[in-house]
Amino acid sequence: MRLFVAAALIASGDALNVPVVGMSRRAAFAKATALIPLVPLAAFAEYKQASDAEVYARADAGKLNMARVVERAKAGKLVDGSSASCKELADIIAVDRSALQFEEDKLEAMPNDPAQKKIVEDAKNKIAAQIKKLEVLGKSKSCAEPPSPSDKEVYARADAGKINIAQVIERAKAGKLVDGSSATCSELGEIIAVDRKALQFEKDKLEAMPNDPAQKKIVEDAKIKIAAQIRKLNDLSYGCT
Repeated sequence: MRLFVAAALIASGDALNVPVVGMSRRAAFAKATALIPLVPLAAFAEYKQASDAEVYARADAGKLNMARVVERAKAGKLVDGSSASCKELADIIAVDRSALQFEEDKLEAMPNDPAQKKIVEDAKNKIAAQIKKLEVLGKSKSCAEPPSPSDKEVYARADAGKINIAQVIERAKAGKLVDGSSATCSELGEIIAVDRKALQFEKDKLEAMPNDPAQKKIVEDAKIKIAAQIRKLNDLSYGCT
């Protein structure tokens, strides 16, 4: 159905003398979404709200961003999700998690202005509820199982570029390294990069530390777990670009 909508939009572009010949499919679809206000609402029977079509197109093109999520939350126009594919849901949830982390950080950093804090708090609550809703929706569509709470935190930190070596090592010691199966390609890349640094740190630590068998075993075990984790995540990232 979505392809027919896109075709209808592109056809509308022809009628409006908007050039689409020679465009890539992605560029044509992006051009089509710009024509949304000019197309009869009947063309969007598949969507709960017309703005959802643009969100799905951005998800397909890898162009979702936190700022748009926050603004849609403020306007009460977060995507419905019922017409999204599993891949689109995963990408939308990933950016929503990043937006949620951003709003939480913003609340901590902003001055004590009750009116402004309420705006941010309301957006944060809407985004948190949206994530839960989309995860349930993904489960009903037989998409991959939603990540555990600790994995969600890792993915959000990966999206925000806030993963660090110390966290990787502590998760390795606790046996809570991220599963990775629900991560996007960009999240996997970020996690693997920090895991490699953590692995090198543990190797260097083993060489530098005194000969304490008990402590060395703790570091060795963490090192082995992180190395195995990198291999696993590399396998999961096969096909990413």
